[in-house]
Amino acid sequence: MKKHHLSLSVTLGLATLLGSGVVQAAEDVDTTLAQLQAQLTALQQQVNVLKQKKQASVGETTEQTAVQQESGAQQEDTENSFATQSELAGFRTDLENYKYDQSRQYERTTVKSARDTTLYGTVQVRAQGQSVDTASGNPAPVTPRRNTFDIPTALFGVRGNLYRDYKEGKNLDYQLSFSYGKRTGTAGSASDLNLADAFVRYNFTSTNGGPEIPRLNATLGQQLIPFGLDPQSPEDLRPTINVATGLAQLGLFNRQTGLIVRGDIKPFVDYSSNYRAPLFEYALGVVNGNGTNKVDDNDKKDYIGRVAFTLPVDYASWLRELKFGASYLKGSKNVISGATVVDGNGRNDRLGFDIYYNHAPFGITYEYVKGLSDFATATGSSSEVKAEGHTATLFYTIGDQFYNSVKSAAKFDDFWPKSIQTFYRYDTYNPNKGADVVGIAGHGLGKVDIHTLGLNFFFAQTTKFQLGLNRWSYDHETATQKDFSEVQAQFQYTF
Repeated sequence: MKKHHLSLSVTLGLATLLGSGVVQAAEDVDTTLAQLQAQLTALQQQVNVLKQKKQASVGETTEQTAVQQESGAQQEDTENSFATQSELAGFRTDLENYKYDQSRQYERTTVKSARDTTLYGTVQVRAQGQSVDTASGNPAPVTPRRNTFDIPTALFGVRGNLYRDYKEGKNLDYQLSFSYGKRTGTAGSASDLNLADAFVRYNFTSTNGGPEIPRLNATLGQQLIPFGLDPQSPEDLRPTINVATGLAQLGLFNRQTGLIVRGDIKPFVDYSSNYRAPLFEYALGVVNGNGTNKVDDNDKKDYIGRVAFTLPVDYASWLRELKFGASYLKGSKNVISGATVVDGNGRNDRLGFDIYYNHAPFGITYEYVKGLSDFATATGSSSEVKAEGHTATLFYTIGDQFYNSVKSAAKFDDFWPKSIQTFYRYDTYNPNKGADVVGIAGHGLGKVDIHTLGLNFFFAQTTKFQLGLNRWSYDHETATQKDFSEVQAQFQYTF
């Protein structure tokens, strides 16, 4: 009986333990199921997001495919389209008409050259009026001065390259020009068209390597000579209406035929201001010496030399472009008395000194020239005559045209800064300092002083209007040489 109760107790205990274990296991299963359900929900949300992205991507791809298919269809339609025979014939006709018109325009409206060519020119149109003094009691001159219109200069020409060195810039250049010239004589005399420049120039140093490279070239042919300031300036760059009297009377504005070498040393360059100033400039040459468009009339040659020194200062210095120059011409001439050559090797020397200072808006130039020439005397012999001239000019400019920084700025082709330049020039010349009351043929009688007040109005890059008031005073007045006043107005254009 005791064993039965013991077994029953053991059985009941085991049942109780098993029941509690089953309950605990059921609770654990419920917890696990809840966690799995939460994870499934999160995965379902991620799957939905991915489906949405895929659908959007598939939509874009479908649209691109449709566009590509449509483009391909259009291209296929274009490729499969054909022109009719009449359309082809009309196209050929239009093409031939276009080719003919272009060829005709090229032949009829285009100037053709075998080499690079630039056409250029300078024209001056002048009006002037002169008033002769009569208060001194001397009679009026035989040929009275008049008011008149005049064309003092009309020059045109071509320039370019005969050989262009693209690698080093050692080019072979040429220049050819003709100028209108009035014949001396009475009113109504005809005019001539004369050869002005005719030369070739070879550059021994590079012309495309930059402004810091020294320059050296040789010019062979008829050209302006390197003497002073005004004589070596071309017609379009001369600052006043009338040129310096002494330099003109001594023949230094005449072009000469020969060989001239020009160059410079140690140029100072300021790129920010487009400024180049060589420390030394030099020129050496040999020419016939008997003037423009004339054959040599003796066995002698004229020798020319010039040097110039520019202060080595930068662009901002107040001494910028202060230059000192000296020129010398050793010449010879035929001394003629009537139809007889008295001396075939007469002296015809020129010595000059000049100062140039251009610091915008101010500018000062000064030139001194002395001439030593042999002339025939009344007795048929040769005698030396000493001539002397001084020319000083003061400038003041209002405007921006002459600033290098402005010149290098981008601008429209027809736009150029306008400038007004006022100046005063004193010009004096004595053709015979040894006996200034003795006249020299073509040089006048005695000393002359010229005072000029002027105005230059630059209203385009190549065009200017000039106005000048001149007062001519002679030390010795005669019936044909009297003091007078002169008003000049000149329009100059260059192309």
